[in-house]
Amino acid sequence: MKADGQARFTFPREVRLRRRPEFLRVQEQGHKLTADCLLCLVLPNGRDDGATRLGLTVSSKVGNAVVRNRIRRRLREFYRHERAGLPRGMDLVFIARPSAAEADTARLRRAFDRVTSDLKKRVAR
Repeated sequence: MKADGQARFTFPREVRLRRRPEFLRVQEQGHKLTADCLLCLVLPNGRDDGATRLGLTVSSKVGNAVVRNRIRRRLREFYRHERAGLPRGMDLVFIARPSAAEADTARLRRAFDRVTSDLKKRVAR
């Protein structure tokens, strides 16, 4: 770990959904959680390491490449800071709705926080 504590906020490959079949499995079998401009699909992944993995989907319906990349960067940043507090062993796919294009950082953060708090409540049951 780096001396300034930055290593815990990285986004390594082990915590990313990277292949289409992984996304499709979560989209077909996962539970939906919604909040404002975000939709989140959640599915236990059954991995031995207990990693909670993140996948992001921001379609061209949301906006041009600049807008889509900005939304992805913000969602990755929120995830990096929340990762330690999320339930372990889950695959999460966040889908940005077209309204995310007009959302400022605070609104996107509120939507992300609402989805993650709903996820924590659902897992606690």
